[in-house]
Amino acid sequence: KNEFKAVPPYAQIEEKLAYSEASKGLKAHTKWLYVAFRLKYKGNNARDITFTEKEAKKITDWRTFRADYRKLIERGFIDLIKRGGFYKKKHIFGLSNRWRKYGTKDFVKKKVCRRSESRLYIIVIEK
Repeated sequence: KNEFKAVPPYAQIEEKLAYSEASKGLKAHTKWLYVAFRLKYKGNNARDITFTEKEAKKITDWRTFRADYRKLIERGFIDLIKRGGFYKKKHIFGLSNRWRKYGTKDFVKKKVCRRSESRLYIIVIEK
């Protein structure tokens, strides 16, 4: 009997991803947040992964969660598909393969910014 056999739910992480240029320098809690995103992936919802504020607070404090998901977006591991606001609606995130081109001229840079006049988070694609 294999006592270490994986029991669902579990997350698969590619070895290429774990040792990629994009993952170098990420803090441990940022990497664990990515694992949490992968745990929410059920095989057919790569662009429909949600976190409520309550779920986020189970992982870490709110400020760290926000900083970490922004870092994951900047490095190409996830994308923010739709801002929800957390209090009443969920953010919708998507898994991304942009990390594969991180550090090359072909990498599409994205980051989350805050517009002070509308208080909305937006995605800015840098060229």
